[in-house]
Amino acid sequence: MNPNDDVTEHDALLSAQIIDGFDEMLFLMMRFTKQQLVKELVDDTPITPPQFGLLWCLSTGGCHESAHEASQTMSEISDNMQLSHGAATGLVDRLQRLGLVERNRSKVDRRVVSIHISNEGEKLVQRIHTRRREVLRKMLMRLNPEERQLLLKIDSMMKDMLTNNEE
Repeated sequence: MNPNDDVTEHDALLSAQIIDGFDEMLFLMMRFTKQQLVKELVDDTPITPPQFGLLWCLSTGGCHESAHEASQTMSEISDNMQLSHGAATGLVDRLQRLGLVERNRSKVDRRVVSIHISNEGEKLVQRIHTRRREVLRKMLMRLNPEERQLLLKIDSMMKDMLTNNEE
């Protein structure tokens, strides 16, 4: 038996465990985010993860390639959120009915409609963001300083890999 065979089998097992672990963690993070969103009601309507995703993007420029944008067109929203134009329109319609986004027609080209977050939408994003950060802060404080530093390093590496993923 070749000693390198053991390393390869061990590495494969470790890789499978890491993949399973990260896959489960991502699922738990999605569930955690949904639980945080369900706590917020607008006109007795819970905010869905896609709705919050759009509000977050409009609020922070988080899904826009360039600097923070105050508004986005429907095409930009469709592209940035990887939605069909129809799905993006439906999402914006629901958020507009709730008073969380506003549509503005361009004075130069009436065909162009820009979407921006309303003051109420901004307040909602801040409430959810503040509450979620506090829950996460309490979780992370259970880790010792070395574990937090390691987590920070892994976080940076994973974000870089996910951002630059070329499949």
